[in-house]
Amino acid sequence: MSGNDSHPRTRLNNILQGIYGPSAQNHVKWEVNSRGLPNALTWYATVYIDDMNHGHASSHTRGGALDGAAEQACKYLKHDA
Repeated sequence: MSGNDSHPRTRLNNILQGIYGPSAQNHVKWEVNSRGLPNALTWYATVYIDDMNHGHASSHTRGGALDGAAEQACKYLKHDA
């Protein structure tokens, strides 16, 4: 596994490319928002694949929330395969 493949969002993209091919992005929707004071935000991310929730996470950074949701989706998709 190369360095890029270890990144959760890259892994998720690669899995989805394998399932859907070039139309993978048509099957994915991200919902990202933040709550809290400007100096103490909590970010929330949810990834939907074909309108089904496949992962959600929260973090003090936007990227951390996205990565957490992607990691959950990767685990779900690998288990489902």
